[in-house]
This record gives sequence, C-alpha cells and structure tokens, in this order.
Amino acid sequence: MAAAAAVAVSVLVSAGCGSESHAAEEQSVDLSKLDTGNYGTKPRNVQAKNPAQIGKYLEALRIGNIMPLAQDIDPALTHNVPDVNPFTSGDSFLADQLAGNAAAFGWLNMTEFDANTPGFIAGFQTGARSNEDSAISFELKDAVMVFESDDAATTAASALARSGFGKDEGTEPAHSTTYPSAQIAWTAKDQALASWYATGKFVVLALAINHENAMLHESDQPGLLSLSDKAISVTVDRLKAFQPTPKDKLADLPLDPQGIIRMTLIRPAGDSTAFAFDGTLDAHGALHPADDPNTTRALFDKTGVDLVSYGAGQVVRTRDSAAAATYVTDKGSAKFQRPVDPPSGLPGARCVEYHGPSKNEFPFRCLAAYGRYAAEVWSTQKQDVYQRISAQYAMLANSR
Repeated sequence: MAAAAAVAVSVLVSAGCGSESHAAEEQSVDLSKLDTGNYGTKPRNVQAKNPAQIGKYLEALRIGNIMPLAQDIDPALTHNVPDVNPFTSGDSFLADQLAGNAAAFGWLNMTEFDANTPGFIAGFQTGARSNEDSAISFELKDAVMVFESDDAATTAASALARSGFGKDEGTEPAHSTTYPSAQIAWTAKDQALASWYATGKFVVLALAINHENAMLHESDQPGLLSLSDKAISVTVDRLKAFQPTPKDKLADLPLDPQGIIRMTLIRPAGDSTAFAFDGTLDAHGALHPADDPNTTRALFDKTGVDLVSYGAGQVVRTRDSAAAATYVTDKGSAKFQRPVDPPSGLPGARCVEYHGPSKNEFPFRCLAAYGRYAAEVWSTQKQDVYQRISAQYAMLANSR
C-alpha cells in the first residue's frame, strides 16, 4: 500500500519499557506455546529510514487528529466511508482505491497531481454518508492539504479545480456567496458538487454527493452547496488549532513519542487489510476509520481510550487493565459477530466470525487485552487471525 509504504520503518529488536505487568496473565499464558507464525513477538525500536519523508506522513496524521468528522459537519452523516487515509503524494491519495475501495477523490486527475501541487507537504481525507446503503444516501468527502506557503496553496486550489472533475462532461462552475473565492464544480447528472478552498497554507477539498437524488433524477444544487459551505466552515475553524510544522522541522517530528508503535504488530509486506496505513491517531482521529463513529466514541469514552496504533491490526491504550478487558468484551460483541474458539494457548482472547450483509467486512476478528492495552486483529483466514492475535499478545507481554 502506498500510504503504508510512506511510513516504512527499520525494525531493530530491543529490550525496553512498555505496558504494565499482569502477573495473572503471565501465569496463565505460556508465550512459548503460542502459534505466532512468521509474525514478530518482541517490541520493536522503530526508526525512520527517511526522517524527512516520514515527517510528512506524521504531519498528515497530525491533520487527521484535528479534522472534523463528517458527522461534526452534518449529524445525519452517521456511516463513515472506508476511504480514509493520510497522504503525502497523489499515489497515497488513492491508497484506499488500491485496496479495492473507491477513493474519496478518485475523480482528481492524478497524472497531473504533482504538477498541480508544487509545495505540497501532506494531507488527510475522510468522509461519511447518511445511510449504510449508498444508493439512498447523501455523502460528504472532506480533505485538507497543507503547503509550504500561502501562495502555493492558492495556486494549487485553482490548478486542482481545473483538473479531473472539472473536465467531466456536463460539469459546470458553481458559486458560493459564503466563500466567493472557492473554486466549485457542479455535475447535475451525478448530483455532485466539488469545492476547493484555499485558506492560508491549507486547501480544503469538499465533495458533496446526493446518490438518491441522482437515481431519482431530482436536483438539489442549493442543498449540496450548503453542505459544502458547512464543510469548509467547520474544517477551517478546526484548522485554527493546527500549527503546520515548518518544512525544515518535519524530520524532527517524533515517530513513536508514546511508545505504542513499538508494541504494535508490524504489517507484513504486501498486506492489504483494513486501515491501510500505519502510525498513531488520538481518540478523535481514530474515529475517522471507524465504521460507526457514535458507537466507537461511546466505547472510547467508556474505557478511557486516548491513543490508537495501526499496523497488522490495531492497539488501543485504555484507562487501565479493567477498561482494556471491557473494551475487548464490548468490541467483540458487535452485531453480526458470532463467537468462535480462541487460538490454542490464549484462552482470554475473544474471537468472532462475521455473519452479516457487508461485503467489505473481514470474516475473522480476534481481540485480547494485556495491561491497559487492548489489541484487535482481522483476517480472511482463521489461522492467520489466530497467529496475529497470538503474536500481538506476545509482543505486548514482552514489552513489560
């Protein structure tokens, strides 16, 4: 995955500090008897191969932590879409599409992306729709890009607006009285309205679509324009709290300041599982890739989650060991999930098989807690999910 490759790290095994110890778990789980396959079981000393490039990626994750959810813009947008990722290039902008999903801004002309965006540093994209069934929903996809200078952002907004979407047949310009400087394109056939708005070093990209109206051959440009304006307004307001990292300081951004990536199972080469990016997001940022942000937020609040690390699965840091156990129980009891036996040697793991309508859901999922950390992994194969959770548990235990 392009996005995952952007944060590639050199892995050095080292002893180190980490999660709190759990004597009862150590007595009941013999790590040497776990089937961990080819996955690592020791904490890693993560070190950037290219600090400047990794710094751009970390900047993208920083943007994700302050970006509004689509639901923050319109409460009806309750179903997050899968195309969420940090990006540092046109290729990583399309990373989720490479994983088999529809990229949020796949309508952009990526062959011209680099030429259109000189001075581009990093960005983050997110989105949601009003119904699980896209055919009867309206949708908002929102992205922020940060540039080296105000002029670079202004130039890029105009160039991007002239490329890709704006060239589609039947597309015509539209105008916002709230944001008269925004570059806006409207396609009546698809009931889609795209806006590019430059503010300081940022470009906000908003794509508002009414799929149901398109199917019914009804039109509501004012409604989509209002949604786009609201997306710009809320996003710009959130950006006031974000201080871009100077280009010459990007290499100084810490890769693992909380010491959680070192305890997160590394993604195998070529792996294309869900959440096709690596790194950490805070409790707000981690709501972007959540299918149901309301349920996830409630669980985070209940268990005191403040940090989530992504790799070959995800590790969440909860309030304490009791909260971690609660997280595993609650997350493993979701709708359409049927319990299956845990892997051999790890009786405390909670494993489930999905039986539901979603074609994008991984069939197997396992969770386990160690200290204040709760780990979750998923796979298309039961044996693989068993090996992943066993290795992830061992890695957390070896980090004490």
